[in-house]
Amino acid sequence: MDDAYDRCVGLGYHCESTHQIRRITGDDRAHFFDWLDLEFESVVETIAGDFSDVLRPGMVEPFGDGHCALDRGTDIRFFHDFHPAPGSTLSRSDIDRQLDRVRAKFRALADRWRTLARSSAYVLYVHHDAFDELTAADLRRLRLVIATAYPRHRFDLLWLRRTPPPDGGALGPGIGWGTVAAAPGRWEGDDAEWDAAFREVRFAAAPSPTPSPTPPASVPRGVSVPRGVSAVSAVSATPASSATDRSTSV
Repeated sequence: MDDAYDRCVGLGYHCESTHQIRRITGDDRAHFFDWLDLEFESVVETIAGDFSDVLRPGMVEPFGDGHCALDRGTDIRFFHDFHPAPGSTLSRSDIDRQLDRVRAKFRALADRWRTLARSSAYVLYVHHDAFDELTAADLRRLRLVIATAYPRHRFDLLWLRRTPPPDGGALGPGIGWGTVAAAPGRWEGDDAEWDAAFREVRFAAAPSPTPSPTPPASVPRGVSVPRGVSAVSAVSATPASSATDRSTSV
């Protein structure tokens, strides 16, 4: 496909993907799943539920010895949005006191997501399967969830793993794969690996304007796809500290 993508939007797993997408595209516009630590199922269920279950009162609690807040409704871990008192770890009272502010932020990001998905933009969604846990069927399900929520959305999915998927041939249209090897001790990931994964991806010279605050679910006019990525048909801020292993996010 000769089109170029108007946007590149990360779908987790953690901060490595957000950092690398912003570095590669030069676009630091915030999106809903940026800087979060979350499982694939949390992404699928959050989009399918139109973001309605995120940060419900009474469902958010300290987690990881007070190093982050866990949303029990979605299993999303927030490392950078709730802040403890100086010299202490995050407490339930810290979370309750800050919840309205954080909920307002993520409501705005959910609006931005919807706006983008309903726009004419051609979007590349990237899910970093950092532990090689998913299958082609999982990615097909994610694509179906987005396409069902936003039938006119034009988008592709890029599935990035540490190693090639054994079932990459079963992905179907609009889904591609690439590899990015781990960079031990470096939460940002390996720049050269990410550059290689995006080598064949083209982006529009300037991002197309987004209507008010409401993000993606379909892809507009855009670009070619990275290694193993088949083009999809027309159906459519700020980092914090480092991330370690499966419970980090920037």
